[in-house]
Amino acid sequence: MKRILFLVPRMNIGGAETYVYTAAKELRTRGYEVFLASGGGRLADKLKAAGVRTFFVPVRQSKFLSAWRVSSIVKKYHIDVIHANSGAAGIIAARVKRNTSVPVVYTAHGILGNMEKEYVIDQLDQIICVSEYVRQDSIARGFHEDHLLVRYSGIDTERFTANEEERIRLRKEFGFDEDTLVLAIVSRIKNLENKGHGHLLSMLNKYGRKENWKLLVIGKGNGLPLLKTKIRTMHLSDKVLCLGHRTDVEHLLNAADLTVLPSRFETFGLVLAEGMAMGKPAIAFSVGGTPEIVKNGETGFLVEKDNEKELYECIKQLDSDRSLLKQFSENGIRWVRSRFTNRRMVDDLEVIYHKLSP
Repeated sequence: MKRILFLVPRMNIGGAETYVYTAAKELRTRGYEVFLASGGGRLADKLKAAGVRTFFVPVRQSKFLSAWRVSSIVKKYHIDVIHANSGAAGIIAARVKRNTSVPVVYTAHGILGNMEKEYVIDQLDQIICVSEYVRQDSIARGFHEDHLLVRYSGIDTERFTANEEERIRLRKEFGFDEDTLVLAIVSRIKNLENKGHGHLLSMLNKYGRKENWKLLVIGKGNGLPLLKTKIRTMHLSDKVLCLGHRTDVEHLLNAADLTVLPSRFETFGLVLAEGMAMGKPAIAFSVGGTPEIVKNGETGFLVEKDNEKELYECIKQLDSDRSLLKQFSENGIRWVRSRFTNRRMVDDLEVIYHKLSP
């Protein structure tokens, strides 16, 4: 069976890291030998515990040293395909290919920039774009479309499955009554604008004070202290609950009715698929790749960017019409299970790997 080496700067929580973790676990169940070279992190530790051979490679600190280290791994373990994630990992993988001729797959989790175009494009055998939005943006930036292939990220639908007993327990623990509409946002909190935390607070402040709504904020980051300050100064402490970094997101989402992500920019938005898999309709700004995940008017609502009034009205519509919310919930579960599963993602990866290394 083939030997696949994943290369990624770090393995903490994030879209690229979750992608690697999910793919690596599924590939192992299919008999592949999976290797991971990264700067370490919680997900790297979990993969190691699951039997994946892991190596510490300081991807962002020294590209020369990292390329030498990865080349040694590739030669020693007879790696068949290198799968790089992030620009820094792509540069290192390109250097390794020059030394070893091992084919390189590169997943573009974000926008492809000049660094990738100038330094690595000729050494990448296949570029996977996580959305059609990323592909079209890359073509506009001068990347040849023959290099670009859209393959959506997938989630573990067994992990992200609703549990009614857990819902009852959590809502009781948090003090939510059955009529309370609970919103959840799951993301890193770099600042208040990036993922839309500021918009949510402003929306609640302007329009939602009289509504029986609660907002669960799951995640941490440099912007968390400012977010907590804003919650206090806006007198929203009775409506917003900050849970910080959690490793049990799939359990916490049981308490929610909706997932919200009013980001100003998204290349994909994996957390929306995770929420929909659990029957939580998604409400998000219509930016980047989100229209490819959220079917507007079927699995949730797409809102004009920065339009807080429309954001409020969409949430209000589902609060007022619980039968519509239930229909969106059922639609979302079917939609995700038909299109965004880990099994489908790895099916696609297998085709690519076998094409490059027959």
